[in-house]
Amino acid sequence: MPRTNKQPDNDRIPSSQVAATQAEKAHSSMDRGEQEKKLHDLVQFLLIMDQKKLPIKKLDINKQVLKEHSKALPVMMKLAEEKLRKIFGIELVSLEDKQKGTYILVNTLDTDVDEQLESDPNLTLTPVDWSDENHAKTGLLMVVLSAIFMNGEVMVDSQLYHMLRKLKVDQDVTHPVFGDVKKQLTVEFVRQGYLEYTRQPNTDPPVFEFRWGFRAKKEITKRNCLDFVSQLYEKNPEEWVSQYQVVVEEEGEEEEGSSAS
Repeated sequence: MPRTNKQPDNDRIPSSQVAATQAEKAHSSMDRGEQEKKLHDLVQFLLIMDQKKLPIKKLDINKQVLKEHSKALPVMMKLAEEKLRKIFGIELVSLEDKQKGTYILVNTLDTDVDEQLESDPNLTLTPVDWSDENHAKTGLLMVVLSAIFMNGEVMVDSQLYHMLRKLKVDQDVTHPVFGDVKKQLTVEFVRQGYLEYTRQPNTDPPVFEFRWGFRAKKEITKRNCLDFVSQLYEKNPEEWVSQYQVVVEEEGEEEEGSSAS
């Protein structure tokens, strides 16, 4: 077989490795003071943007923070990820599929901080301070997500509104804390990525469905919801047979994924 000067495919440097090398060069081109300032600015930008609970775009990071150092993005994001985890107990998650090229921040702080510190004594956790209103809205969200999960992971709007009225939360009445309840559910929680709100095809009058959004799937486990509902009804999680099975399967898949990595 004649010899050629073409390099075999298996000898080529992977594009991801090339990108990493370029990012490292771009990062090292900055002096130490500039590296630290850009990292500080990046962490602050991520935290401020997360208050709006919107996906954070790479484009915005480059445009508003890194600017002429945008090629250093992969290195800077890795450093920011480490800082967010160690100082704030927050995980930086890169989204895929339709949300590719964006990030969200996920609070990884357990309610038992002592236990987490015992498992990793190097962590210095600073819980984010939430207002009473935010606590209340988080409670409403937990109720809604739990209801959707217990209902087979999808719930039509009329079912959800009926359930909420039993809790004295009426979507047609302005709530003293939540304000416009329907807007909170169908606009705000959807915009933040906690809920999906879609119309069923060929329905007249229109019927809408609620499902978990991409942020809910990252921040909240089905175990959280099952335990929450079990406490409300003073039942053991195992008594909810089908939901408990879903939880066990989810946790089994997570264990397989962590052992594989």
